[in-house]
Amino acid sequence: MIDYNLLFKKGAFKLNQIEKEKIFFNNISKLDIHHKKNCKEFKLIANSFFPKEKKKKLEELPFIHVRLFKEKNLSSVKKGTKISTYNSSGTSNTKLSKINIDRFTSLVQSKSLLNILMTVLKTKRKKIYFLESEKKVNEKYYSAKGAAINGFKQFADKAEFLLDKNEKLNFKTLKRIKSNEKIIFFGFTNMVWGKLIKTIIKKKIKFNFKNSILFHGGGWKKLEEKKIRREKFYRLIHNLLGINQIYDYYGMIEQTGSIFLECEYGYYHASIFSEINVRNNKLEICKSNQKGIIQVSSLLPTSYPGHNILTEDLGEIKGIDNCKCGRKGKYFKIHGRLSQAEIRGCSNV
Repeated sequence: MIDYNLLFKKGAFKLNQIEKEKIFFNNISKLDIHHKKNCKEFKLIANSFFPKEKKKKLEELPFIHVRLFKEKNLSSVKKGTKISTYNSSGTSNTKLSKINIDRFTSLVQSKSLLNILMTVLKTKRKKIYFLESEKKVNEKYYSAKGAAINGFKQFADKAEFLLDKNEKLNFKTLKRIKSNEKIIFFGFTNMVWGKLIKTIIKKKIKFNFKNSILFHGGGWKKLEEKKIRREKFYRLIHNLLGINQIYDYYGMIEQTGSIFLECEYGYYHASIFSEINVRNNKLEICKSNQKGIIQVSSLLPTSYPGHNILTEDLGEIKGIDNCKCGRKGKYFKIHGRLSQAEIRGCSNV
């Protein structure tokens, strides 16, 4: 199987694209064989819809649509293996993705997330503050939200929650934080806006957490509906909280751990553990600066066939190896979700 310790030593964003592609293709090909052998549904799709000849590039390898995780309980572990099943976020009217994670996959995901985020953090911090209610998180531990919080806990010695049991901002906890403390804030994007920024504006209070870092993720859809642009969002965080280091990330429960981290210039970057391609509506590979459907590949899922997924998101690759931030590999932009009509067509494919 994959030598993950070797990947950790290589560093998350240090290899140029040519160097990375050799390592990545070799390793994801191993995963491909593993999942064909151990997951009958993935084997059926791979054999039925993808040419049988030897694959030479990542884009030629079999992939599945993300919606399949809502329809099937996919697993690549032997019967009797202890697994934890995580569910995606969703409403009562939608089916949830089911992701089966064993101990080994969980460990690799945690170490990979650590490898990626330590490029920003440099050292572990004393505290991390989650913009969530501890009660709500415990109720939904095996959810996308629970998985994210559990993953981020490893970056600090102590975790605290900024929302009370009624999901209202706890100002007493916020006011106890010293301005010079080196801490981490973590919240889902819409929660940072709705529970933190809006409440602080209403209370007419400002803070100065100048040595802190904010990580947020979970999409911009709800903010875009309110016409809240990224520039305004970041400006308010800086003005109201004094935080200068703000990092968004793109990720999903189907590929926990292999997140795409946003850099200082507003682009998402593919680490050594993941890769991105963009396809048009005929599923042909798009060139740089062409918008299309995002396909994400990851070296981390071993207990379920989530290593090569066609998403329901639109994006475009903006460049390779030449971002001003210094990170190597592909970097890209997200342009939101496909329309329902596009999702149906893409799912049928």
